[in-house]
Amino acid sequence: MAGSLPTASGRIFISYRREETAYPAGWLYDRLADRYGGGQVFKDVDSIQLGDDFVEAITRAVGSCDVVLVLIGDKWTTISDEHGRRRLDDPDDFVRLEVQAALTRNVRVIPILVDGARMPRADELPESLAKLVRRQALEFSPARFEFDTSRLFKVLDGTLAELRRTQEDSGVQPTTAEEAQAAPAAAGEGRKAPGQRGRFSPRTLLVGGIGAVAVLILLAVLVVANLQRGPSPTADPADGQAPVQATGGIDVDGTPVTSEDGLRLTGLQATSRRDPDPPRVGDTVTVSYALTNITEQPLRLEYTFVGARDEAGEHHDAEDMNEGRVLAPGDTVNAQGRVLLNSPGTWEMWPCYVLTDERFCPDKWQVFFVLAE
Repeated sequence: MAGSLPTASGRIFISYRREETAYPAGWLYDRLADRYGGGQVFKDVDSIQLGDDFVEAITRAVGSCDVVLVLIGDKWTTISDEHGRRRLDDPDDFVRLEVQAALTRNVRVIPILVDGARMPRADELPESLAKLVRRQALEFSPARFEFDTSRLFKVLDGTLAELRRTQEDSGVQPTTAEEAQAAPAAAGEGRKAPGQRGRFSPRTLLVGGIGAVAVLILLAVLVVANLQRGPSPTADPADGQAPVQATGGIDVDGTPVTSEDGLRLTGLQATSRRDPDPPRVGDTVTVSYALTNITEQPLRLEYTFVGARDEAGEHHDAEDMNEGRVLAPGDTVNAQGRVLLNSPGTWEMWPCYVLTDERFCPDKWQVFFVLAE
């Protein structure tokens, strides 16, 4: 994209190779420009003028953005120049310079794996790009363009909102004279003057006493009920509940497990209309599960979904849910996804989540297999 760099916050840079991912980059640029404004999306370094230092120009362009999307196709690590040399091994390769600049500056880098491409290994990359493999990638398929783009929007919305909050927090907000005068009055509302003691009326004391007695009675009832119930013989002491056994024709391990993020997965089940018989091509598999925050801090979900891959490895991720849900310590959220079995063979499915700081569930978390015939 020719022209000057955008000047407002929330800028997005798309890094791609024209001979490999030009079309996906074009589609993505159009959608990003529609959502965030054309002046906020930077797709090429065509604005480099004759005689300019292109290394400095690329570094300046990337460094002026807040997010860099690195489009990776299946030949991203192997594309060579006219002399047969691998492009990534050239220190002056534009894509290498773009990614390198993003990794060395305070820029959020999101790898976009296009049409089934895999994430490169560190030993396949120049040393200056090795940190790229530690960035959480997003899969992007033209066949699922709308779905994958919506997932990207959610990640970008959260990232850009966080950047705006950081910028606002670091700046000093001006205060008008009227606000300065109003602040003490507002702070003092409802506050008693120094030396003034509060008084309780007889009615207040009576209501308070009745409330205290009610609380004590409720606590006694709960303790007695808990003692009578006793622990379940199949309960998992670590999870406080019994493992859920899957029913129907799909074998699922419902044993509770906990991710490194402190989210405990319970109640994993998968069903189809043919239960207890196995599902067939054309059937829909409904996957349900629950997530509990066992940390001492609130966790904010970007969304929950069900990951799904057919036998050919095509993506069929199902249904974003719980968008923006905040889980306080101890809170539980239910999630569900429906996967249409549109081809025969063995399918992989698993529950998953995304947190606001781009933390994803463990790779193929509690994955299970469904045979469609």
